[in-house]
Amino acid sequence: MKLKIAHYILVICCTLTLTSCWDQELLKNSKIVYGAGFDYESNNMIRTTFVVRNLGVPVSQGGVYSNRVVSVVGPSSRETRLQMDRLISKQLSASKNQLLLLGEEVAKQNIDHMLDILFRDPKSPLDARIAVVEGRALDIFNLDHIGDTLIVEFTTDLIKGAENKTEATKMTVEKAFRYSLDEGQDYALPYISYNEEASSPEFNGLALFHETTYTGTTLPPSDAKLLLLMNNESSNKTSIVEFLDNDPNNEFLTNTVTINVRDDSVEKDYSIKNNQLEKVTINLELRGNIEEYPQNNLKEKSQLTDIADDLSKRLTVRANEILNKLQEANCDFLGIGRDLNAYHHKAWNAKRWEKEYKEIKLEAKVKVDIDETGIIK
Repeated sequence: MKLKIAHYILVICCTLTLTSCWDQELLKNSKIVYGAGFDYESNNMIRTTFVVRNLGVPVSQGGVYSNRVVSVVGPSSRETRLQMDRLISKQLSASKNQLLLLGEEVAKQNIDHMLDILFRDPKSPLDARIAVVEGRALDIFNLDHIGDTLIVEFTTDLIKGAENKTEATKMTVEKAFRYSLDEGQDYALPYISYNEEASSPEFNGLALFHETTYTGTTLPPSDAKLLLLMNNESSNKTSIVEFLDNDPNNEFLTNTVTINVRDDSVEKDYSIKNNQLEKVTINLELRGNIEEYPQNNLKEKSQLTDIADDLSKRLTVRANEILNKLQEANCDFLGIGRDLNAYHHKAWNAKRWEKEYKEIKLEAKVKVDIDETGIIK
């Protein structure tokens, strides 16, 4: 009994020594920013756009959420933030921000100076998605909503959907900052454009960056998917659609095949001579099953072998074209320089790498294996 009492006293004493939460920010006293965007104006001025959520009556009580789009122009990100505070009632809080959009002209500059305000703020949500917009970020936010979905949630889900299909790499504010400090490693951001026919934003591929600057080169979603597979990034929803040779007897059928990638593996072979990198070979193996093949029923094993061989050749050609685009844009997305620095350090020279990367020979080899053809052959 005495031991139990002593135990209780010890617990109480320990509780009294615990510190309380001194730093709190009540939502009822704040205006929450759910989306932010940066654009360039004339005379090197910056346009900052915030999407502020009007909470109003809770949804549980029959209320609805709405947006207020606030956009101001200033000489720096911090100056525009100060202007925002003068326009918005209550305390402005970006702690719940989900999305950061960069106008195309902003992305073509060093984006670190735009993101500096986010990197220094301890309350900044570093897991916010970041993307490049064709044109201006303001124009996307001014759409306000698509159907019943508010524009920030719609665009964020658009990017996440591309990530799930291995068409976009998961890029957050935190990862963009980390990659900007990583020698021998470049990155790519989702590229968002406006689809006039659908009257909504559209995921349109990957914007390739060299260091912290958009190169102006964009890979379409199909090429972005193959690039991510070469970078050992995939999901169970990865599907590849490829055109095959035309069959004159099936002129009304779609001459394509679609495979779902169930497993993949990547190996990089480095050819180094006299401490000089000469060639990098990227060997990609894909294993999957056929999701669609309108041309014919698949009854024979030889048919699967022929389709797999044809796909291997076609994807190898496409993969090498993608590598050429990476070198032309000077975008080391595959982190070849980082691997060289880590595993072949004698062949690594940070000062020469920007020139050497464009001159080395990059070669891709893709091999496809097909395991299944569906429940009905």
